[in-house]
Amino acid sequence: MKKSLIALAVMTISGAAFAQSSVTMYGNIDVGYGSHKTTSRDGTAFTKSSGVMDGSWAGSRLGFRGTEDLGGGLKASFTAEQGFNPTGANGFNQRVGNFAHQLADAAGTSYTSNNNRQSFLGLSGGFGEIRVGFQYTNSYDLAAFQGFSLSEFQGGNYQNITHANGTRANAITYIAPKMGAITIKAQVGQGSGRATAESNAIANIGAATGTLTQNNNQYTSLMAVYANGPLIVAGNYAKSDLTTSAAASAQTAPSAMDFGGSYNLGFATISATMGTLEDNKVSGSTETKAKQFSVKVPFGATDLLLSTGSAKSTLAGATTRDSKGTMVGISTALSKRTNIYAYTGSEKNESLTGATAGYKDSKSMIGIRHAF
Repeated sequence: MKKSLIALAVMTISGAAFAQSSVTMYGNIDVGYGSHKTTSRDGTAFTKSSGVMDGSWAGSRLGFRGTEDLGGGLKASFTAEQGFNPTGANGFNQRVGNFAHQLADAAGTSYTSNNNRQSFLGLSGGFGEIRVGFQYTNSYDLAAFQGFSLSEFQGGNYQNITHANGTRANAITYIAPKMGAITIKAQVGQGSGRATAESNAIANIGAATGTLTQNNNQYTSLMAVYANGPLIVAGNYAKSDLTTSAAASAQTAPSAMDFGGSYNLGFATISATMGTLEDNKVSGSTETKAKQFSVKVPFGATDLLLSTGSAKSTLAGATTRDSKGTMVGISTALSKRTNIYAYTGSEKNESLTGATAGYKDSKSMIGIRHAF
């Protein structure tokens, strides 16, 4: 009888622990038919492609996230999210990573093998939340996940230009408890490698010394978001100090400031982002300024979309990039998880460095997206 009671107690405790843990699978699949054309400014070079494409609304992905109640107000969590290509034979070995042509086995395409979108652990409680691992940078969070932009539409993606350390980084993120309508998010870390990696060994540890090699990247960022009713405003500052060798010319110190805001008027939502990136303060900096304006007008389950933006880069007083783009589109929700969409957009870069420099890029797409 005593053993039975002990066994029952163990089973009860185990069941209670299991009930306090949860794991959720989630993802997104986005496919459609599109036509894409890129030409040089003088018309001498071009690339045209059409057919079934993916990731035009949002990149396809499969993820798992889970939480465990540790007691005392503490919770542990994890996120593991992989991008994949639902329109090609490589599947989970590649994903769409930018806005170039989706041409298999060809240089200059939009495919990348960097398909780890996120993978981090977290701990939360009354102190806020701490996340450690490969995760979105604050700059990318502001541009893509605060509702300021119309996602990955062609001609509507200037909000993704001014990132001081890319879209993801190995980092420690601290999210403070909400202070009214304000959320503060701080990050420290590095790029996809280590914060500090230095060696002067020729081959193995203990070997004769050689030239010092370095791959150090110190990254810091601070973002604040104010969300109150129809108004959302956010700002972010990020700085990255990178040294890739002993030479001073290989040292960079990119920094960026990004701002965004949106307001729901009821009959429409207007939003904007703007940012400035200085890519190398050590040995001559290219300064890029980008801005994006978007309008979403709902008609029941259908949204009419309009977005326009621009980006300009200068180096030593010379303009190296002068691009503008527009997009118009429509999206209809068939359910809470599925929507169909159509858009057409173009971007034109009138670089002033030569007659053949610059380009015009246009893309039209009809697609369907399912989130699960």
